[in-house]
Amino acid sequence: MLCASVQIPTELGGLDAEALYIDTNTNYTINRFKEILSASMEKCRNILNTAKSNCESDHLKRLHYVNAFGLEKFCSLIYTLPQLITERPNVRLIIIDSITFPFKDGIALKQRTGVLFRLSAVLQKISVENQIAIVITNEMSTRIGLSTGSLVGAFGDAWAHICNKRVLLSAPKPLENERFAALVKSNNSPEAVGKFQITIEGIRDTSE
Repeated sequence: MLCASVQIPTELGGLDAEALYIDTNTNYTINRFKEILSASMEKCRNILNTAKSNCESDHLKRLHYVNAFGLEKFCSLIYTLPQLITERPNVRLIIIDSITFPFKDGIALKQRTGVLFRLSAVLQKISVENQIAIVITNEMSTRIGLSTGSLVGAFGDAWAHICNKRVLLSAPKPLENERFAALVKSNNSPEAVGKFQITIEGIRDTSE
């Protein structure tokens, strides 16, 4: 949805830009992206009252997909991102989906922490210098306490403090297609919770 939204025309307050999607766990499906992108572009055309474009493939080309399966390939890609961005100056969004999967091969905790901090430093520098939004998905894990376990983000508090903003997604009523997005950390906004639903056209407000 974010990769489609970054293409919204500037006349509608959008960026009219491109996105880079880094897939670490074969989560990306081109057919699903086509559905969301088509719906987003159709909505923009209706608002602007413009005719349908015959160059739908041009919109698809504005999403740059890269697979990075395995820790070695993932780290190598992150360190070469500055060059990729130089070659694609209109990229204004980078998605990493997910940060957790490359580290499942087995790596010592101390070594993992060091790698994560070095990678985050590279990403933060890219974001600031190029004015690019970087969105990273994470997985939930169970933290075992004295009496019961609790669900927390993978990599613990150390990784949580690295991120400037953290949004927790949940589905308390999945059969009713009701989802919640909770802003649990932000450097410029108060904590808040919003409802949304997932439709064929992508993410929509529950009132639609």
